[in-house]
Amino acid sequence: MSFPTGATVVGIKCTDGVVVATDSRISWGTLILSEKGIKAFKLTDSIVLASAGLVSDYQMLVNRLQAQIKLYELNQKKPITVKALAKMISNTLYSIRMTPLYVQTVVIGMDPSGPQMYSLDMGGSLIPEDITATGTGDRMAYGVLENYYKPDITVKEAEEIAIKAVKAGIARDIQSGGDIRIMSVTVDGVTERVIS
Repeated sequence: MSFPTGATVVGIKCTDGVVVATDSRISWGTLILSEKGIKAFKLTDSIVLASAGLVSDYQMLVNRLQAQIKLYELNQKKPITVKALAKMISNTLYSIRMTPLYVQTVVIGMDPSGPQMYSLDMGGSLIPEDITATGTGDRMAYGVLENYYKPDITVKEAEEIAIKAVKAGIARDIQSGGDIRIMSVTVDGVTERVIS
């Protein structure tokens, strides 16, 4: 499905963590609304959600998830796992599939099972991934990912590949642009940097 809003979102699972990178342009068709949009969100100390699609929809999804995570952790008396959170998002998206949120989502994180990454479409499909790209710049980003990715990659190497992939999306997709935001999850937690 074609979205009126653009993005390039890239995820890479590594031996020692997981990396996600996004552009920062908020657009509506050919209209650029902002170059300082945020498309990746820290949900817990070890889980990040990144999304392409309609900004209001993924902002609403993030707000809803933050409340659901607190309820889950109060009830279960333990931190939520990456898989449990991804399944929570999947159930949420599936339950409203007839009036969907226009989002394409990537969830990354670390838990006792190790580094994990899932991609979800707006119908709630839940797919474990090693590499992923979504948004209007995904075709260009996949070209870079498929060229450089290897199974034993480290977070440091993956960050550079993710930057190249998002830059490829920005170079060839009019709806992607602005800064590149990189969020990495390792055993030490979430780190974030912005490349202008």
